[in-house]
Parts: sequence; C-alpha cells; structure tokens
Amino acid sequence: MFLAEILKNRFQSVAIIGMAKNTGKTYTFNQLVMEGRKLGLQLALTSIGLDGEERDSLYLHKKPRIMVYPGMITANAKALLVSSGLDYEVLGATGVGTPLGEVVLSRILSAGRTILAGPGSVQGLAAVKHRLEAMDVDLLLVDGAVDRRSFSASVVTDTAVLAVGAEVAWDRTLLLEKLRHYLAVLTLPGLTDPAVAQLCKEAPEDAKLMVLTADGCAYSVRSEEFFQQGGFLDRPEFKNAKLVYVKGMLTDAVLTKIWGSAARPASFTLAASDPTSVFLGPRSLAKLAAQGVALRVVDSLHLSAVTVNPFNSRYGYAEPVQLLQDVGRAVYPLPCFDLRLGLRYQPE
Repeated sequence: MFLAEILKNRFQSVAIIGMAKNTGKTYTFNQLVMEGRKLGLQLALTSIGLDGEERDSLYLHKKPRIMVYPGMITANAKALLVSSGLDYEVLGATGVGTPLGEVVLSRILSAGRTILAGPGSVQGLAAVKHRLEAMDVDLLLVDGAVDRRSFSASVVTDTAVLAVGAEVAWDRTLLLEKLRHYLAVLTLPGLTDPAVAQLCKEAPEDAKLMVLTADGCAYSVRSEEFFQQGGFLDRPEFKNAKLVYVKGMLTDAVLTKIWGSAARPASFTLAASDPTSVFLGPRSLAKLAAQGVALRVVDSLHLSAVTVNPFNSRYGYAEPVQLLQDVGRAVYPLPCFDLRLGLRYQPE
C-alpha cells in the first residue's frame, strides 16, 4: 500500500504538496484517507488555507473533493463545516481564524465529500496540530495549498508527499528540469550543529544577516543596512566567514548583495530558515556549488514519496507509464507512484 511508505517510519503527520495546480494533490490526499481507513487508523484531516474547491479557479474543470468517513476528525473553517451537509460532533474550538470563520475541531458522523479550509499560516497549523495530539490521532493529513504555503505545511508535519504532474510542463525535458530544481530546494539538508542552529533562530528581530566567523565571532546586519549597502563578503571582518545565515527570504537578489565583488570567496555555509524561504534559481544554486558554498537550512523537510499525474489542462493526457518511468528515475531512491494505475516505479 502507498501509505505503508509513510507508516514504516512511524510518522504521525503528513502534508501533501503539489508542484502546481492539477498535479493530483487532492487525489493523493484521498488515496491516503482511503488506505488509512482500511487500516483502521484514527485520521485527522485539515488543510493549510482553502483547498479541495469544487472547480479549479484557473481552468474551471471539476476537481476531486475531500472524502470523509464516520469517526474521522476534521479541523475545518466553521462556515464550511456548517454548510457541508455532513453530520458531525463539535469537539472544540482552536482560536485559529480564517476568512470563513474559526477553525473548528469536529468528529464526522456521516460519509461524504467536503471542502477543507484550515489554518492559513504555519503558526496556525502548528497550533491545530498541537490540539489534535491530545485526541489520540494516529495520523494527521494536511492538504497543502497551491502556493508556497505547501512547503510551509511540510515544516510543521513529520513528512510530505509531493504530487508531480504534466501540468507543470508538457515538454518532458522542461518538466524534469523543474522537478530536479524543486527537489533540490525542498530537500536541502539541515545544519548539523544544534548550537549554530539555535543561534540562527535567536537572530535579532531586525536582522537580515547573521555571520559567524572561523574565530568564533558573531555579527548581525540589520535589514535597513543590508538593503542600503551590499558586498558583505568584501568586508574585512567577514573574510573568514564560516556561516552566513539569511533571515527571511533568500532570493537571487539577496545572494548578489551578499556576494558583492568577491570573485571567489573562501568556502562557507549559507543558511536559510527552511526551504520555504529559499527562492534561488538554478543558476544561483549552480554558482554556490561551483564556489564550494554549502547551502543549508535551520529546519529541514522530509519527503516520503512522489506521485505522478499525466493530466495537462491544455494538451490532455501524457502517456502515463512513460511519465512514471521518467519521474521515477529523476526522484529515485524516493518511491514514486501512479495511484490511478496502481503502479510503483521500479528501477531497471
């Protein structure tokens, strides 16, 4: 079973994230719900933001909704819970607000389909997850949104499943290029020194950079100073930088300001808070690798599996088995599935 890949590592919470809209994310979510039900697990379901809408807001074709069954717990916006047509028992409020009302914990008493609108932030999702941990839940499933919050859901949960589809790019070469870049960011390794990681987390509120030097000195650069100046690797005190931590977004433009005119700085570690903060393009990643700069994150994400969807809203369906083979090779050794065909990629 697909869910076995997750349960064998004793994970208790999973985010389902997608590279784009229409990559099979909700289908993957429903498959996990079905398999968890067959195993007799106590499931809790939520989303980060609004997802599972009946029609795709961009292409207007019908989308699969979230399946729920008696006994499952949902963390859903009050307005959607009331209008779902399902029988339910309210278990408690969360204090987490959404545009559709407070997120309410409820036990579902009848089978049906629903729309989930959960917390819209990492902090809200973490608060809901904490509440659910006291309810003897075996597995929490989080439906990731169709934007960068998908990554954010993975920060809070134990692991993630990535949905990849022909919607990302009909041209197979381009699809695989985008996938490899996406995975390179998503699976960035964490810092190995807990003390350094904690120091980064304690960076001053107004800091944009934290620099640790080889001789043990620590410097912080305020956001105002950072954006007014640049070329920080040219500074004498940063010449022997051991680690440069970027607070907030790490973009190509931010990397350029850090680099300045330094042609080939000494190797160091460049760190961001987590993969949701990394917005570097392929050229920037290649430049860092060529210069011997290690890119790391304070909080890393874990990926359990990849699913593929051959559908493209403009061109129709790609050949599914070939898509599974191509994506499977690109993500190996991660397990890769076509859930509709019931196939798993097997390396030659």
